[in-house]
Amino acid sequence: MSKPRYLYIDDENGSSEISTLNGFNDTKIVEVARFNLSAFRDFGSLKKELERACKNNEFDGLIIDLRLDGAGEDRTEFNATAITSELRSISARGDIRSFPIVLCSTEEKIKQTYDSDRSSHDLFDYKLSKSNTEPDWIKISTKLKSLADGYNWIQATKREPAEIIGISNLEVIDERITQKLLGFSVTYDFTHFVIKNFFHQTNPLISERVLAARLGVDLAKTPCEVWEKLSLSILDTVRYKGLFSEGWKRWWTNDLVDWFKSISGENLAFMDAKGRINILSKNLGLEGIAVAEPIKFCTSSEFWTICEGYKVPIDPLEGFKVHTTADLKPWQESKVISLLAILEREGFVDRGIKPHLSELERIEFTKEQLGIK
Repeated sequence: MSKPRYLYIDDENGSSEISTLNGFNDTKIVEVARFNLSAFRDFGSLKKELERACKNNEFDGLIIDLRLDGAGEDRTEFNATAITSELRSISARGDIRSFPIVLCSTEEKIKQTYDSDRSSHDLFDYKLSKSNTEPDWIKISTKLKSLADGYNWIQATKREPAEIIGISNLEVIDERITQKLLGFSVTYDFTHFVIKNFFHQTNPLISERVLAARLGVDLAKTPCEVWEKLSLSILDTVRYKGLFSEGWKRWWTNDLVDWFKSISGENLAFMDAKGRINILSKNLGLEGIAVAEPIKFCTSSEFWTICEGYKVPIDPLEGFKVHTTADLKPWQESKVISLLAILEREGFVDRGIKPHLSELERIEFTKEQLGIK
C-alpha cells in the first residue's frame, strides 16, 4: 500500500511541532503535513474544510493537539474533543468516510483534560505524548500506517466480522465478542472495538510481553533473533492477523494454550517458567532462551501476566489489581502490579498507574507479613 498522509492540527507552531513533523516524515513510513489552522479557527469553517479535504481524499488521517484552545498563536475556542466528536458523527451518518484520528498532547494536559473526560476516550484511535523526549518514530509511524491502511481496507468493500479480526469462523471466540461484532454496522464501531478491547486489554489477545511471560521467557536476556524465531515464525499460527495487525503484534490466548499442549501434552498454566522453557528448548530445538525469574518480593514463576510497573513477568496471584478508568468486559483479565512497583511507585507519576482501591488492605497486610513499614 502507498504511504498514508496525515494532517497535523495544532494551535502552536514552534520547534516542538516542527520536530514532531520531521520525526514522522524522516521514517518514510507516513507523510505528515501541517494543517493551516490560522485560516480556519472557528468551529464551522474548520469542520467544513476537513469535510472538503476528506471528500477530495487529501488525507488518510488526522493528528490533533488536545488543547487547540491553548496559548498558541492559532488557538481556537474549542478543543480536539469537540471537533473530533463532530467528525465522528458526520462519518457515522455516511456524509464522509471514516478515518483514524490521533490525539497528540503533553502528559500534563492529557491528565488535566482527557483522562477526566471518559466520553472522549471513545473518540481517538491512538494517543501520542509530546512529553516523550525520545519518541520511537518508527514504532509510532508503523502504528499510524496500520491505522490508515486498516480504515481504508475495511471500507473498500463489505467485510464480514470474521474477516475483520482475521479468523475463519466466529464460533472459535467468546460468544459475547461475536454478539458485539455482529451488532456493528458503522466502520468506527469495528475499529474502536478492536483497538480498545483487543489491543488495550488482555483476552482474547495477549501482547508480546504477556506472551513472553506465559512462555516463561526473560525478554531482556534472550537474544532478539531467538525470540523473533519463536514469537513470529514458530508461533505464526497463533498470531493475530486481523485489522491493524501490522501496527500491533498480538497473539490469540486460547490458540497459545492449544499450541503448547500440542507440542508437549502439558497444560501451560500449570507449569513454572523453568518447565516451560525446558519444553520449548527440547521440543523445538531452540537455544538461548533465558528463563524469567520472579521479581523481588514474589516467589512463584507460574507467570501468566506482567507487572504493569516494571513490565516483567508475574504470577497474577502475587500481584495487585491496577485501577483503570475503563470497565473490563467479562472476558477480559485485570492488569496487575507487583509489590515492588507499589513500594517504588514505578509508573505512578509518568503513566498514572495506581493499585485498585479494593487492594489497599491486602497490600498493607502483605507488607506486614514481609516486615515492611
